Amino acid sequence: MTNILFYILILFLFFSCNGPHSSSSKPIHPQEPTEKYLIPESFIPKVPNKLTEISGLQIYDNLFWGFNDSGGKNELYAFDKSGELKKEIEIKNANNRDWESIAMDKKHIYIGDFGNNLGNREDLCIYKIKKKDIKKAKEQKVEAKKIEFKYSNQDEFKFLNNSTPFDCEAMVEHKGSLYIFSKNWDKYTTTVYKIPTKPGDYNIHPLYTFNVDLLITGADISPDKKQLALVGYKNYESFIWLFTNFSSNNFFESNSCFYKLKGLKNAQTEGISFYGNDKLLVSCEQTTSFPQQVFLFNLKNLNNGTH
Repeated sequence: MTNILFYILILFLFFSCNGPHSSSSKPIHPQEPTEKYLIPESFIPKVPNKLTEISGLQIYDNLFWGFNDSGGKNELYAFDKSGELKKEIEIKNANNRDWESIAMDKKHIYIGDFGNNLGNREDLCIYKIKKKDIKKAKEQKVEAKKIEFKYSNQDEFKFLNNSTPFDCEAMVEHKGSLYIFSKNWDKYTTTVYKIPTKPGDYNIHPLYTFNVDLLITGADISPDKKQLALVGYKNYESFIWLFTNFSSNNFFESNSCFYKLKGLKNAQTEGISFYGNDKLLVSCEQTTSFPQQVFLFNLKNLNNGTH
């Protein structure tokens, strides 16, 4: 009997020590989210005709800023709440191969030219513009400095269309650095990379991966730096991930909520921006179902049961 008990104990210890282990190289999998949703409010029913493929959205100088994505002009546009075009700014030394995201700090605007559906680009970059170079004229030209980068974990540049893990459409500025969030067409995860704001040529490394179960198309951090919002879509439905009370630079080690954007089926949600600390703006490209426009989501309503 003693020998039997001994072998049972050995087997117990063996299986106890071979359970699942956490690893920073594996995606963080959140618990199965409860069905929640956000209700859109019309904010800017139609943005200017020059922005039918609006990609990226930010607020600066009481205006809303964006641009067109792949194939668009190398121009940055600003419009007001009525949808009237107020500024048309040509970036003289820039090329719009596939502009996808915009971020800002106190002195600069950053435009991410890193759209990469085929996974074969070797000219990924971010354009850095001084805010003080933008004048009052409606039409003007400015110069940008270039932040170039490549993915340290990419050694293959041939993928089938929309199958690469090295596409990207989302970027934020946080604590003096830029963070980009990949759009993984294969696994529906997002991987975070950190990039300096100083012009140069960088080899960037993956920090961590999160199982968003979406194609991420936009990101923003709230003015109080306590919330990160990611917007994206899957199967013609749009969603938002909201992360709060994160510490250090691991945004995903925090409280998280997952919301379906009700009523936006077949909308191509591309840009997201905080409008204060308790509202979110989401921009949509023109589709057969929606004109190019901006929706508002009031996060205050999350606490009173209306979302």
